[in-house]
Amino acid sequence: MVKRLLSLAIVVLTAILSVQAQQLQRDPSHISHQKTWSAGLALPRKVASLEGTITFGYSTSGVWGGLGVGQTGVAFDVAIFIPGDALAGASVQGVNIPVIDAGMKDVTVWARSALNGENLGEGTTTGPFTENDYLAVPFEEGVEIPSSGIYVGYSFVGSTTYPVAIDYYDAPVPNGLFLQYSNTGWVDYSTQFSASALEVFLTDVAMPDYSITINSVGNSTQAAGTQYSLPVNFVSNSANAIESLDVDVTIDGETKSSHIKLSTAVPSGFTQPGTFTLQGTAPANTGLFKAEVKVTKVNDENYDGEATGSSLLKNVTKVVPRRTVIEEFTGTGCGYCPRGWAGMEYMKEHHPDDFIGIAFHKYNSSDPLYPSTYPMLGLTGAPGCVIDRKETADPYYGVGGSYALGIEDDFKRLNAEVPEVDVTVSAAWNEAQTSVNITADVEFLIAPQNLSLVYVLTADSLRGTTSAWQQINYYASYTKAQLAGQAILEEFGQGGIYGQSSVLLTFNDAVIGSSYYSTGSVNRGETVTSEDGYEAGDVFQGTYTISQPSSTAVRNVLNKELVFANVLVIDNETGYILNAARAHVTGAEPVDAVQGLSDQPTATVSARYNMAGQTIAAPQRGVNLQRMSDGSVRKVLVK
Repeated sequence: MVKRLLSLAIVVLTAILSVQAQQLQRDPSHISHQKTWSAGLALPRKVASLEGTITFGYSTSGVWGGLGVGQTGVAFDVAIFIPGDALAGASVQGVNIPVIDAGMKDVTVWARSALNGENLGEGTTTGPFTENDYLAVPFEEGVEIPSSGIYVGYSFVGSTTYPVAIDYYDAPVPNGLFLQYSNTGWVDYSTQFSASALEVFLTDVAMPDYSITINSVGNSTQAAGTQYSLPVNFVSNSANAIESLDVDVTIDGETKSSHIKLSTAVPSGFTQPGTFTLQGTAPANTGLFKAEVKVTKVNDENYDGEATGSSLLKNVTKVVPRRTVIEEFTGTGCGYCPRGWAGMEYMKEHHPDDFIGIAFHKYNSSDPLYPSTYPMLGLTGAPGCVIDRKETADPYYGVGGSYALGIEDDFKRLNAEVPEVDVTVSAAWNEAQTSVNITADVEFLIAPQNLSLVYVLTADSLRGTTSAWQQINYYASYTKAQLAGQAILEEFGQGGIYGQSSVLLTFNDAVIGSSYYSTGSVNRGETVTSEDGYEAGDVFQGTYTISQPSSTAVRNVLNKELVFANVLVIDNETGYILNAARAHVTGAEPVDAVQGLSDQPTATVSARYNMAGQTIAAPQRGVNLQRMSDGSVRKVLVK
């Protein structure tokens, strides 16, 4: 089965004795890939292509990233280490090469007792190489694994800038990734970039028929007495493929059994990932309940091993709407950030009621909208974003990173989760219009444990006329054919209305103030813990005041009628956003028009709002806000 390829380009530069990482940039060469999987789920490995072998590897997520030095024609050597303590005596028969560079050449596979040692076994191939798939390459003769272990790897010359396939997730994987390029010396990158997606074919392996480890059981939030859903991820180190499991779930002292037919069989081999979902009826009471999971049978045979896990059921008093927050890392100096602008504009237009966009322009400090105190949220590459501070994604391609507007699918998936709190917000300028007073009412749908409130001011229709406001646009060199089917992004290519190497854009949802202080590590919003005595159904009222931007450049283009207050309720244990709300800031003195619109392309009305920020289907009497197709916002008076 084809692997998922996350076209995340990780740039590695090496000095004589040091290794440093540049800012991440997603590789734009994969923009035409289509979705063939469920975002966020690990896929099963492809069945071993060498008959009678067992597969060994360290990559378990099913999501690949591309690693490279940002240049083509570079020679790479990639290896993993197989310890001999458990596998001494087994025989290495070949290598399954993960291909993300269909033009790779001079490909060899090998096994060595030392990274710079002689080849104990080897093989060659000329392909064909299929992008995003494995290619099995056998050794001329098998190689027995000694008690000291063995290095197995492959060498090639890349035709793309990021040709080495690695596991996307950055959890450290000992022995999972050794790499050198251009013979500059081997480096262990296992703790920096996770594991190689390389797989090794073994025979003569002494392994149990079935051995399963549950890696994680996800939590589930639902109204009391309704259906729960627990996603379970596991790893198999079994001599046999796994097609079904019997699982016991114990909640509040009551145990129920389920027979799970896996949607796709997990093949035999080491570290083979699998996933399934447990469903049942939650207890009738509001509160927290521990769910204990245990595998009792595999393929209808009794299982005596330890395959257990646990999670929490969170039973809330009622189900309320969720508003999902996407915080985007961007900047005028980022040449691929028009992609993020296009994705955020699309989401704003198509999901006005449950999408909250927050764009922090921290890519370059010369950006007039640079918010020095806003945190980076773990993002190191632009454009990038976090969704409800749970998942990292591309703000256009989404978590999978390989198809147009994939961000919408990820948004819908996370927005379907049941919230633990309900939030309403109101905000107004002070009399002098120098600061905004924000009030947030947070209703607890389950007794709060450890929460905090983050306050953020954003503004729409920000557009300057000086060179500092010019957005760098690398897509200006792309043809219409290269950007075909890319929705708004097409307009940044050749012949598009934004098809210049730098362009004046209208910025929306831009951070102009927040409760973060100093370096962004300190949030001055309120905190609520279990010691405060709040119960399910109680309401906490928070207040905060944010001053207008100190930047003259921002104040010169700021329309105070287009400022919004956002309140994010954060679970301090996980860092996730539990729910959020946005309100239009009232009390601004009216202005005649939004500045800087005269030189924009002709725009049409794409959405309408009342002054409370609510979507309206048609013009209503009074003041209406009109979102235009170019991203600008205009205020009109309807009589």
